[in-house]
Amino acid sequence: MKKFVTASTKIGMLALLSIAALAASANAQSGSGLRANVPFDFTVAGKSFAAGHYSITRASQTSGDLVLDINSLDQHARAFPITTRLQTQTPRDQSVLIFHRYGDEYFLAQVWAAGSTTGRAFIKSRRERQLQQEQQQVGATDKKSLVVENVTLTF
Repeated sequence: MKKFVTASTKIGMLALLSIAALAASANAQSGSGLRANVPFDFTVAGKSFAAGHYSITRASQTSGDLVLDINSLDQHARAFPITTRLQTQTPRDQSVLIFHRYGDEYFLAQVWAAGSTTGRAFIKSRRERQLQQEQQQVGATDKKSLVVENVTLTF
């Protein structure tokens, strides 16, 4: 009888683990997030990230897009930045990440999913605001001293 209970418990646990694995797999394939290869180091919400492969998903599937989960696929870096909503009339053909570049520093500014007219904007960090202010001060005297541009990655 004891062997039957132990075997039944093991089978039950195996079934629960299988169901959990299937649910996680379905969630990963549901299209609820984006994956991108970012070829340069960047900052978002004051946190630095190395160049690499990242997933961007909702922090909670039930709370909307206010907070996103930016996670390196190697699990070494993660942030949960607060975002604001952006709107456009024409849906994006491809998913897009937009970065602001100041000199050699990149800041993730916006995320747009393919087929959507809604995107998300990240709040500027203290460092980005500082660089923007320096650029404005320098811009009046020497426009070549600090390079500022938008960098767009599509995938």
